[in-house]
Order: sequence, then C-alpha cells, then structure tokens
Amino acid sequence: MSAVAKLTAISGLGAKGPACFLVEADGARLLLDLGYGPQPGLWPDVSDVGRVDAVLLSHGHRDHAGALSLLPRVGDPPVYATDIVRRTLPEGLTSFTLPLNGARDVCGITVETGRNGHAPGGIWLNIAVGEGLLYTGDISVESAVYAYDPPGPAGTLLMDASYGTYDTALGASLADFHRLFDAGPVLLPVPPAGRAPDIALHLVRSGRGLPHIDDAVRSALTDLAGSSRDCLRPEATAEIAAIAKEAPRLDGPRGVMLAAVADASTGEAARAVGRWQSEAMPAIVFTGYVPPDTPADRLTRSGRARYVRWNVHPRLRDCIDLVRRSGARTVLPAFGDARHVDPWRAAFAPAVVQVGGRVTL
Repeated sequence: MSAVAKLTAISGLGAKGPACFLVEADGARLLLDLGYGPQPGLWPDVSDVGRVDAVLLSHGHRDHAGALSLLPRVGDPPVYATDIVRRTLPEGLTSFTLPLNGARDVCGITVETGRNGHAPGGIWLNIAVGEGLLYTGDISVESAVYAYDPPGPAGTLLMDASYGTYDTALGASLADFHRLFDAGPVLLPVPPAGRAPDIALHLVRSGRGLPHIDDAVRSALTDLAGSSRDCLRPEATAEIAAIAKEAPRLDGPRGVMLAAVADASTGEAARAVGRWQSEAMPAIVFTGYVPPDTPADRLTRSGRARYVRWNVHPRLRDCIDLVRRSGARTVLPAFGDARHVDPWRAAFAPAVVQVGGRVTL
C-alpha cells in the first residue's frame, strides 16, 4: 500500500450525478470513471483536474463512461476497462485490459477486480493505495443474470448508494410486476443490457412466456450469451441465448414489451411512447431512475405511466453488509442524495460517513 494517498470526488457524491473520482498516490493520478448524466446535459467538471495518468472504468453505462470526449482535457490518458467494455469504447482511444476477476498493475499500483452483478463487463475495483480503497461503481447482489464476486477488505469504501435508504428486496416487489404482466399489454422502457435481461429471464422462469423485444434488447441478449458470457451466472447463459433467439419482435401492443431506452427519450421506446401515450393501453411502466425533463418524468408526473422499481443497485441492507465485510473505517456513499446522510451514519457506524470533499486514504 502507498504511504500517502488522496481521493477527490469530482462528481458523484452528494447527489445523483456522473461518476468521476480522482485518486492520487505514489506520483500517479488515476480517474475512476468519467461519466455523463444521468440527467440530460450533466457533465463532470474536470477543468481543474489537470493531467491524469489513467482512467479506470467500472462499466460501460453512460453515467460512468459517457464523458470520454473529455479525455483531452485531462491529458489524453489511456483507458483501462474489461475487454467486454473495451469493445464498446470509441475508436481511436488507447486502452488496456482490466480482468473481470483478478488483478493488474496500473501505473505502479495494484488494482484488484471482481464482477459487479450490474452490467456487461462491469467490475468493482479494490485499489492498493493508503489503507485500501474499494470503489464499487454500480453493484447489485440480486441479479439472476449477472454474476457478483464479493470484494475483500479496504480502509475506505466508495460505495454505490443510489437507492439511499430504500431497503425493499426485489422479491417483495414481484407481486406488483406480476399483476402488471398478467393484465397486459405493458411497455417497459429499459436499458437493453441493464434490467432488460433480468426482466426477460424472470418472465420465462415464472411461466409467463417470452417478452416482445426490440432490436436493441435482442442485440444485447445475443452479446450477453456470446462474447460477454463470462460476466453472467453460468446457469443463466443458455436461457438468455434462447430468449435472444426466440422472443417475438415488438410490433404492436401485446404482452410484455421491452424496448430501449430506459427514459424513453430515444430508440424504440421513444417511438412506442409517441404512438401510445394518448391511448389508454398499453400500460407504460418505468423501472429505474427517472431523470428530470425526460419523457419518463413527464409521463409519470401526468399519471399516464407508472413507476415500479426493479432493483439493479444495492438496498440499504446490502450496503450495510458491504461496510461490515470490507471493514471500512471511512464510507463515501456515491450516487445518492446527501439528505440521507444521517440515516447512513447510523447504519454504517462506527465507520465515518463523508459526502463530499477530499479524503486521505
């Protein structure tokens, strides 16, 4: 471990925002993620960051990897990511591989990784600086599709706290989904490689048959069962492949329909919402974060759409378990609203909770 190390939150602490964190240790300067959004037009402010030596990506979702156009402002450093994520990066970037589960040296610093249970090629990073820094990126322990590797100990935990103090297990929400699925037809705008595979797999396993899917969802499912299968739970691979091959096209308001993108701002979800928003059916249900000033926001506020959460981030009890498992003495709850700081402090004690500024590791 390095003797002196510092962590600075450029963006991602105190509110829902793009992931971007600066680690300084042993003369090396590393950015953990470089995201955009999830609110439209929200970029991390890297104007005072200066030159960095490498960018390490936890996964490829936009709010963690969508601001790579800013790389020239921080010295055009190489990007480190899993091979699954590297295949999705813009052409022309210099990139190197991080393992799905393993360790490698980055600028003289050992970085241990494990699968995050949340996204294709997604990983957490346990960085050998100070007393140890565990950056979870986004994680989920409830996915039936994505594998999750429990991380080891670290003195500082930079943790996915997207759900604040929400503590309801996915299983407890399934009755609400089953009523919607069985009433049909219902449109679920989804991230194609996020909630879509989990929802599709649940439909099949619960005896409700195949969903109707758009091309983006089918492509994501095909990739998951093929070149990205190492990030899946082994028992799910064949089922995901079968869904990708056999699920009917989304070509009308029937059954359970899965279409990208999640906030219905673009893609087939946007086109479907445009066709059906003024009609009583199908039901429209959003299942994840609803960014302001998007169709998802407008439709839920007007009552035309419903919101029912499908967990893809850790519940409060999962966060508590991770604090205890890691033995962290300092916890930085990322991607959640700072209004939860008092409940977090009570839940994570005796660890110290910090929601902004610079931390000595």
